[in-house]
Amino acid sequence: MTGHTDYLRILLEEIEAGNGRSQRSLAKQLGIALGLTNLLLKQVIRRGWIRMVQVKPNRVAYLITPAGMAEKAQMSRDYLVHSARYYASARDRLLEVFNAVSREWPAPGQTCRVAFYGAGEIAEIGYVCLQSTNLTLVGVVDEARQAPFFGLPIHRPSDLGRADLGGIPFDRLIVMSLHDVAPVSGTIDAVGVPEKSVFWLRDWRWVNPLAVAQNVDRAVALDAPRMAKRIDSNASVRGRNVRSAR
Repeated sequence: MTGHTDYLRILLEEIEAGNGRSQRSLAKQLGIALGLTNLLLKQVIRRGWIRMVQVKPNRVAYLITPAGMAEKAQMSRDYLVHSARYYASARDRLLEVFNAVSREWPAPGQTCRVAFYGAGEIAEIGYVCLQSTNLTLVGVVDEARQAPFFGLPIHRPSDLGRADLGGIPFDRLIVMSLHDVAPVSGTIDAVGVPEKSVFWLRDWRWVNPLAVAQNVDRAVALDAPRMAKRIDSNASVRGRNVRSAR
């Protein structure tokens, strides 16, 4: 699933939920620029998925149409399918990494204490995968997360030591991030965590259909003509399928 489809799905969901009061409020919900929101709205209005109604002389609102509801349902089904595939792919890759940690652990009969650097989506899947290994999670480092991680408190990078996290010893540190690893590497090097004790996910490649590119506004803007053609093409195909079914 592309980022474009994700934005369209969220846009339709927000309008169906009654949050289509203005382009500005929709842009805020989508987390993209106002101009890009305007582009998306023009496309879905032209396809008949939403309609614009005048509520005041200087204000309009957006309402989802039956065609838009059907399109949103299809997008939601596609989203769930891609999410399930992503989870399965991430689970398999993470198990490979964890098994590699287990194989090189010099004391097979003993539990290996691991710490995660990063508490995002991949780390959460990793926690589930850990349950089938001889690895035990003893701590988590993250710069931004506030809420506990499966009952464990979140530590800041300043709590990381050579072989402990806030005074809690660990045997292996697993960096649970695929992006922006340079600052993480700098922190790990600064505190002197031995290279053999650190495992990285950065060399593992899989597509995350839930991730949003860092420069998504620019990417969507540059790809706007292609996006418009893709929307029209998908809608036309679905229209033909509906007519054929009749």
